[in-house]
Formats: sequence, structure tokens, C-alpha cells
Amino acid sequence: MDIIDAANDLNELNLSHALQNRQPVLTSINGMCRWCETEPATHGAFCSQECGEDYERLRRK
Repeated sequence: MDIIDAANDLNELNLSHALQNRQPVLTSINGMCRWCETEPATHGAFCSQECGEDYERLRRK
């Protein structure tokens, strides 16, 4: 094993750990916006970007 193989192994290990530690993608449970719960979730888990930002702002507190 040479230095390039060792570097590739380390890179694969770092990438594997990063993928394992990432936050799961937030999705809508029932098809409605997770924040306002009145509109259909058209942007992932939220009906709009504003609802997503409000949700994240509250979650960080």
C-alpha cells in the first residue's frame, strides 16, 4: 500500500462518516405543510420557503 492508497482510504472513511452523520431529509407526514398545516407541502415538507425558514428558526432556539 502506497501513500496514494492510504489517502484514498482516508478520504473514503471521511466521506462515509459525513454521510452517516448528516441530518435526514425532512418530509411531510400527511402531505400538508409541517409549519402552517393548512397548505399542501409543495417544497419538501413545507408549502413555501418562508414556512421552512420559520420552522428552522424555531428549531434552532
